[in-house]
Amino acid sequence: MLAPPELFGIVEENIYRCAEIDRLNFPFLETLSLTTILSIGQQPPSPAVHLFAREHGIVIKHMQFSAWKMSEEEFKLLPDHVVQECLSYVLNTKYCPLLIIDMSCTFIGVLRKLQHWNLSSIINEYREMSFDRSQYLYELYIEMVDLNKFSIPKLRLVETHSGELTEYSDVDNCQKFPVQLLPKWYIKQEQMWIQDKQRMRQS
Repeated sequence: MLAPPELFGIVEENIYRCAEIDRLNFPFLETLSLTTILSIGQQPPSPAVHLFAREHGIVIKHMQFSAWKMSEEEFKLLPDHVVQECLSYVLNTKYCPLLIIDMSCTFIGVLRKLQHWNLSSIINEYREMSFDRSQYLYELYIEMVDLNKFSIPKLRLVETHSGELTEYSDVDNCQKFPVQLLPKWYIKQEQMWIQDKQRMRQS
């Protein structure tokens, strides 16, 4: 019997999430044909997970950081450099299929903001996926995180010969986020977002 990891879920095509991995989950993980495991947290994956990854040609990238200390100046559960590096993996198809291990369940909330989800939907998903791990301060972090601080691929619509706005060209960050390696779901969401903004300006 295949046993998914705790709080396992599908984020987008070829991107998965969970809170932690146990030996019992290895047969299930084999079915995902993972290329990368992105571990976010203070503790790295166990030696057993590293051995499993090595045997299956999976690269583990651990984003380690110190324990969170809230102050009036800082309100960051995830340090900015951790979020930035995580985005560089999630928005690059060469690292997929990819599994995100995040016990706090907050990075996906940051990613949903990048996908232009409204805040109530983001928080609802966070609560559903975190279950008894849900914490108000984590929700507050998701609400307050400022995407303008991060280097994110900016795309613009390019008019084709037929007059339809369907193609994309990179405006900046072409080295960090090459257009040809951006996932289809990201390009599709930006297409919808840009077209919605155009319609609002025209109305």
